[in-house]
Amino acid sequence: MFVCSRPSRARAERLHLANHVFGLIGPDAHAAVMKIGRVVYRSGVGEPLLVAAMLSQIGTGLFLAWHWSAAPQGFHRTFQVASGAYLSLFILGHMNSVFIYARSFLGIPTDWNFAIGAPTGLIHDAWNIRLLPHYALGAFLVLSHLASGLRVVLIAHGVDRLAANRLWGAGVAISTVISAAIIAGMCGVRIS
Repeated sequence: MFVCSRPSRARAERLHLANHVFGLIGPDAHAAVMKIGRVVYRSGVGEPLLVAAMLSQIGTGLFLAWHWSAAPQGFHRTFQVASGAYLSLFILGHMNSVFIYARSFLGIPTDWNFAIGAPTGLIHDAWNIRLLPHYALGAFLVLSHLASGLRVVLIAHGVDRLAANRLWGAGVAISTVISAAIIAGMCGVRIS
């Protein structure tokens, strides 16, 4: 859960989220970006390393959350711990959906259609609509959690706390916009 300890995983998360933002252009744009990303994260070496890194991130993050939650914390640390705790469940659920449910059980590709619950979509299906808050919170909290980690690093390097807090607030605002853009794209909004 500590952003500076996992730079390669953070890059993979940014690529994954950027891929979803391309959904605003359309499924073909999303597929083109996914094809580029999959060269690395779906390779025989890349995928196991990414899964191991994510499981390590969850384990070390939960350890840190346990450690930090033992004493009273301020708002920003509480937000960082809570967002990391949520993300640990989100990431495990996300990996379960992809590896176990889609690939192993259903034997289907984990592409745009899988993500949006095609053919009915996210908003026209009583079961799929539950994924809207799930995806929105996941995208928002990944980015906000990174902003929280950046805040801690900046303060540790002598940046004024007020300036670091303002930068954190800007990061949270940007996280909100990106999360909303991803959800809009997944619900069929297009900017082309």
